[in-house]
Amino acid sequence: MKHRYLLLILAEDEGHQEHIQHIATLTQLPLVWRHGRIILFSDQLLDVLLLPKGNGVIIGKLFRRHGYPEQVCELKSDDAARFAPDPVQSLIEHYWGSYVAAISISNRVTILRDPSGGMPCYYLSLSGIAALTSDISLLIDTGLFTPSVNWNGVGRTLYWHQLPPEETALSGVSQLLGGCSLILEGREINRAENWSPWNYTAYDGDDDRKKRSEGLGRVVQACISAWASCFPRALVGLSGGLDSSIVTACLARSSAKVTCLTLATDDPVGDERSYARYVSGAIDAELIEDFYSNDDIDLDKSVAAGFPIPSGKAHEQTYNKRVRAAAATSQAAAFFVGAGGDNVFYLTHSVRPLLDRLRTEGWSLDLVSTARDICRITGANIWEVVAEAVRISPRTTGLQWNGAGDYLSREFVESERGLLPEHPWLNSPATVPLGKKGHVAMILRALHHIEHRDKALAVPMISPLLSQPVIEFCLGVPSWWACEGGIDRAVARRAFADVLPAPVSGRSGKGSPDGFVARFIARHRAAISERLLEGNLARHGLLDRAAVERVMAPNAKFELLDCPRVMALLDTEAWTNSWSAR
Repeated sequence: MKHRYLLLILAEDEGHQEHIQHIATLTQLPLVWRHGRIILFSDQLLDVLLLPKGNGVIIGKLFRRHGYPEQVCELKSDDAARFAPDPVQSLIEHYWGSYVAAISISNRVTILRDPSGGMPCYYLSLSGIAALTSDISLLIDTGLFTPSVNWNGVGRTLYWHQLPPEETALSGVSQLLGGCSLILEGREINRAENWSPWNYTAYDGDDDRKKRSEGLGRVVQACISAWASCFPRALVGLSGGLDSSIVTACLARSSAKVTCLTLATDDPVGDERSYARYVSGAIDAELIEDFYSNDDIDLDKSVAAGFPIPSGKAHEQTYNKRVRAAAATSQAAAFFVGAGGDNVFYLTHSVRPLLDRLRTEGWSLDLVSTARDICRITGANIWEVVAEAVRISPRTTGLQWNGAGDYLSREFVESERGLLPEHPWLNSPATVPLGKKGHVAMILRALHHIEHRDKALAVPMISPLLSQPVIEFCLGVPSWWACEGGIDRAVARRAFADVLPAPVSGRSGKGSPDGFVARFIARHRAAISERLLEGNLARHGLLDRAAVERVMAPNAKFELLDCPRVMALLDTEAWTNSWSAR
């Protein structure tokens, strides 16, 4: 079951009693803890952990950095000593997990969201009350919030594609970003950054590749074993690619009972069942094979319905439906995925690793080796690689985030170009190598999707490769190691070479449902065109009508890269309808 909580922080210790009692009646969640100004309603008592001094609470799954990989169900005397100096910093340094913590010290209340952002945290501030929740419907049901679409927020979500936003697309509701905290003193609310990826990007000079690969293997296995301790029966989405195969193999080596699910399309590019069979056969696990279906896609529905951020694609409906069925059939307690593996293991096709190595080690023959590695991965020749390296300026400051103006109106795009994207991680130190800036950008994109936006899925989705210890370890790996030998994610491949079947560990290609999506769009051009051109996005000046008309015209050619964008626009249109109809 997904954890639903409602956390209320009062501006004063006294007052609001009738209001709180009314909320308690409406929320239909037990009031599980109260301390001074903090009130917590939650439906998962086992995932509510009190701090040793009784002045704080942790909501969600918590694990210790060291020791046996299992959920922390009680904080003991050793934990009390760690929490004594600074509870917030102690959580960051000595623990990890998927949690939101509320800590009261004197007149200050601090709300911390774990660096991976695994536990959702949306919030708003009313007169005398701050309300934080994992499920926006709790704010609506209790009368704390009346939803209305923030159209500028909708446009920014589409333009600053895959950048986790603090501003949501519902007016008045914000998102507490991973690794950040809210500090509440009286009626004043401030924000702070408590964890930064830039603290982990420095290369320590240890050139032992074998040692580093073995270390990565231990960290990944420990994190997945810890997650498995919470969910003895697991369904894992197994494409047969490297990342999902690593998750599957590590689950099998833990105590979890594993069932695998793979989805295929009717074209070879989208059919990875043979690779999934290699992995499931190696661990002797049941493999459920299913197919994407056009019939599962309802253009009136959004996969992100009920969430304050539109970030889905319409074709994900068929994937979600098959996952729900498999979870029910297998009686799984959680759905595990390899999402974020490409990002955290740094699957790059850029020349940044070459520039990083030059900056770190200076001129040497090793640069030629890295240049050749990049040639093998990208298919470019050596002169093209060198020319690209010269073109990129190593003096670029900050983390660059390009806007995605495809199919958005020229007026809106021009208005956004004059603004800077907002996220604390975008302020990178100038000394950070370009490859590590790209690495952090990729991880940031993955974390935008760590919350599975399918309310109909009864079990939580777990992305263990995005666990805090894995992220921190991988950030410290030199970028040129990730492409060493001319293979992507080279360190991760070495770490699990003895665990995965050879056809999987050495696989260089990736499957994709893009062909299925392209045929769906071609088959439903008229309906898609009508929905977009006559819909809310166009009505509020966010859509480039001429661009949509061109790509949706009968017999018009469109690129596969256009498909995800069109499906994202469709889902966003459905999302706006779902909230506008309330």
